Amino acid sequence: MKKNLFINIYSVLFLCLISRVVAYFFFSDLRIDNEWGKLVHNLSITGILGINVYDGVSISHAYAQLNDKVMPSVFMPPLYAYFIYIIKLFTQNTFELVKAVIIVQIIISLLSTYIFFKILINFTNHKFSILLSLIFCLFPINIYSVVQISSVSLQIFLLLTYFYFFLEILNKKTYLNLILFTIAASFLILTRGEFFIFYIFTLLYFLYPLNIRINKIVISIFLTLVLISPYAIRNYNIFNTIVLTKSFGYNLLKGNNPDATVEGNESYIDIKFQKEKIPIEINDKYEINLDNFYKIKAIEFIKDEPLKYLKLYVLKVISFIFLDFNSTYPNYYNVAHIVPKLILSITALFGAIISLKRVGFFQYLSLFYFGNIFLFSMFFILPRYSVMMIPAHFLLSVSFINYFITNKKYKIFI
Repeated sequence: MKKNLFINIYSVLFLCLISRVVAYFFFSDLRIDNEWGKLVHNLSITGILGINVYDGVSISHAYAQLNDKVMPSVFMPPLYAYFIYIIKLFTQNTFELVKAVIIVQIIISLLSTYIFFKILINFTNHKFSILLSLIFCLFPINIYSVVQISSVSLQIFLLLTYFYFFLEILNKKTYLNLILFTIAASFLILTRGEFFIFYIFTLLYFLYPLNIRINKIVISIFLTLVLISPYAIRNYNIFNTIVLTKSFGYNLLKGNNPDATVEGNESYIDIKFQKEKIPIEINDKYEINLDNFYKIKAIEFIKDEPLKYLKLYVLKVISFIFLDFNSTYPNYYNVAHIVPKLILSITALFGAIISLKRVGFFQYLSLFYFGNIFLFSMFFILPRYSVMMIPAHFLLSVSFINYFITNKKYKIFI
């Protein structure tokens, strides 16, 4: 039986590999642009992780030249930028770098599929877990995202690792599992700044209702602080405040301005609040002060028309759960994307509602699922946000399918 299992799961991984290689030739990014490209470029030539560049005349998100001043940045979570930077050290040019990053992401994606399988066999039989793992790895947006220069693949891997060791703590309660869980949590915090909120929530869930001993909670917090401290100390020395990421104001304004849609509106900020006209001193604290300026403006807009932004918030929630009915993203309405996403979204929602009734891993997943929806909807909703939630979506969908078929909670998970 173990031999058959070995063959089956590795057959799934082989199909995953083939699908991603094909996607690489048809859909792969050809360069590293946007925020990641600028961050890595500026780090490479100046040694400063920053996205705002001052050329002596104006300041903007830009690729720095040798004589430009790069402002230290906390605009983006740092882990993915350092991930690309480390790979860059072993490559000769941009073409090689993009190719190497995507190859590493493909490997990470295969590991994610295997971890997903390992999570499933905690609840269900081997054949069903193999089938679900195959569907997971061949899910169209899961294939497409791997060949893009995006932190999503890394986030999915870390989130699945986080869920896996969550279960291991419940099943075995060893300190090794606690340490590995905490490492995954720390990396997630450095990949998604807001994940710190969900980490604290997880620890509280461990305390009650799961009754994990308080000393283990303290150990986890201490280890997390140790792991994130180098970056936190770097930020404190520069900005004189304890912060890991600082884009709350910008994101709030992007998603809540007079021209904002579900996807937000970045051009409104560029036109109405041109950086050279904002009275902020250009120094190392520029990014922090600029973000505070954006936050004040966003709050003013929301206070002036609360009903308008409440309606927009509801639209964002609906878009996150189901579909964005007014998306401007290329190929968003492609049948290969929209149909699987809609099916997954509906089944995940019902699975989350059903799972709220029973204490344990699936209840935790439901709370995690709703927490992400309600938090992100404060800002704006992009297609990649749904991709980040794929692990939780799939597991909650399985919960619903089981309930629908058997009409008895989790009977299939035996």
